[in-house]
Amino acid sequence: MFYLLWALLNLTLLIYFIAICFKATKLLRANSGWFVSIIFVFGFLSSTNFSNNESNNPSSNLNKFKTSDYILADSLNQDGKTSFLEIKLEDNFISEYNLNIIYSKNKQSINVPLNAYSDATGFMIGTNWKPFRTIVKPTSNNNKFEYTVEGIVQWRLIGPLIYRQLKTYNGFVFIKNEQD
Repeated sequence: MFYLLWALLNLTLLIYFIAICFKATKLLRANSGWFVSIIFVFGFLSSTNFSNNESNNPSSNLNKFKTSDYILADSLNQDGKTSFLEIKLEDNFISEYNLNIIYSKNKQSINVPLNAYSDATGFMIGTNWKPFRTIVKPTSNNNKFEYTVEGIVQWRLIGPLIYRQLKTYNGFVFIKNEQD
C-alpha cells in the first residue's frame, strides 16, 4: 500500500509542477512577450533532465535488470532445449519484482541454470528496482533450484533520490516435470 501512496504522491507533485510551469510561462508571456516565453520554455525543457545518468549509460545493463550467466553452452545436452521459469519475488499491489531463470539439462541429464535475471513490472512511479546480485544454484534434488536475489529499491520524489532500501530474496523453486 505504501508503494501506491508513494506513486500517487509523485504523480500529484508532477502534475502540480507542470501547472506551475504553465502559469509561469503565461505570466512571462504577458509581461515580456511571446519571444521571451518561447526562449524560457526551450531553456527550461533543455535543462530539465528527468532521466538519471545511469540509464543513459549503456553499461548499466538495461537499467532494469542484471543478467547472470552460469555455464558454458558446450556442457549442455545435444538437443539444446531450454526452459524458462518465472518466480514472483514480491507483489506490492501496483508492481512486482520477479526472478527469471533459463535452464537446461547437461550431458548427465541434470537440470542446470543457464541464465537468470531479476526485473520489475507494473506501475513504477517513484521507485526503481536495481538488482546487483542474482544467484541460482542446483540442489541435490534435480527438480529444485536454490536462489538468492539482492538489490536496491531507489525511492525518488519527482526525480531526486530520497532513500535506498536493500532487499534480499532467498528461496527454492521447483521445476515442473516435462513430458517429452
